Amino acid sequence: MLKILVVDDEYLVRMGICQTIDWAEHGVQIIGQASNGEEGLELALLHKPDVIITDVRMPYMNGLEFIAKVKENKLHAGIIVLSGYDEFQYAQTAMQHGASTYLLKPVDIEKLAESVREIGHEVRERQSNTVRLERLNKEVGAIIHQFWLDLLFGSFPESEEIEEKARMLNLAWEEAESLTVTVISLKKLEESSPIDTLNFQQRIIAEQLEAYSIIPLALIRTMPEQWAIVSRLREEEGASLALIRSFGTQLVQASKGQSAYTLSVGIGTPAGNWENIHASYESASLAALRASSGMDSVLYADEQSEAKYRREIRAALAYIRTHYANNVTVEMVAADVYVSPTHLMHLFRKELNKTFSECLTEYRIEVAKQMLHNPKYRVYEVGSLVGFGDSKYFSQVFKKMTGMPPSEYAKKR
Repeated sequence: MLKILVVDDEYLVRMGICQTIDWAEHGVQIIGQASNGEEGLELALLHKPDVIITDVRMPYMNGLEFIAKVKENKLHAGIIVLSGYDEFQYAQTAMQHGASTYLLKPVDIEKLAESVREIGHEVRERQSNTVRLERLNKEVGAIIHQFWLDLLFGSFPESEEIEEKARMLNLAWEEAESLTVTVISLKKLEESSPIDTLNFQQRIIAEQLEAYSIIPLALIRTMPEQWAIVSRLREEEGASLALIRSFGTQLVQASKGQSAYTLSVGIGTPAGNWENIHASYESASLAALRASSGMDSVLYADEQSEAKYRREIRAALAYIRTHYANNVTVEMVAADVYVSPTHLMHLFRKELNKTFSECLTEYRIEVAKQMLHNPKYRVYEVGSLVGFGDSKYFSQVFKKMTGMPPSEYAKKR
């Protein structure tokens, strides 16, 4: 029902408006009466009426001041002004300040009812348009979100399809402009820790983006424990990347003590066209994974992140990244890096504070998570693709490390 507020200093006028017409028959509810503008404003702010019927001349706050306050507080009510013959100039001024119409006193009840019906029609039309616009914005937002996901995961078969969708969504690619993908990976500290809400995680990221004046093209939650930021690189590409690294470093610091997760950040290789965004995302994801396993929490994709480690560890990690899909053993890796298996396991413990097996499994699960979020991979085949010979064992390990089985994880893509 339409909500109406009546504001007039004359009691009989208020009673006449409220009681002479069967407002319920017109789909109208009188939500309040006021004898001056101050009382009227208080009721208007409280009830947010659709239509306000107000006198021009009232004590404490007259009709013109009242209308100005209504507009100042962004109350989208249609306003009907009541005025006497000697107050016509006031009524004209009220119209200039946003009133919908005016009626002369004594009020013709039928004309008042007709004015309310007309304003009610406008109000309903405006509300309907607002609902349609909100629905459209949600739909467009969902389409844009899916576009970026498809782009990041490399789900577009042809570059022409990417360009066509980008044009439809009004996503222009400026000449001589590069983009890069920054991946933020989250790792839970303790099993008993409370789960951060999606809004909390996003708020920390958004606050740091604003602090560094980085306006992303997209901020996408690509996985339950991963966010991706697509941002422009300006003319000085190196300076832009340095700014993104500073953002990542501060983000990691800002999240400490506030979050049940530790963060690692990977900055992808610059992309010069739509098709290369997938490669930027892949490189950023791997950089974030390397960052989570090493001493630096923020890494570039092409950075020698293991430079601080001994040659044997750097070579062993490179071997894992290359051969993770095979039946990798510590003996095989030790032979490749020219040390004994026992010494290699000791180095992993000393430099990474992890076992060789833990590093291998973590990398395999991280790659599996990326595959499960890509529709081109079937859930049942992912385990074998990342080096698990037994699908049941893969499911057990995956659930232990992510908190859910692979099939459930894949549904979140």
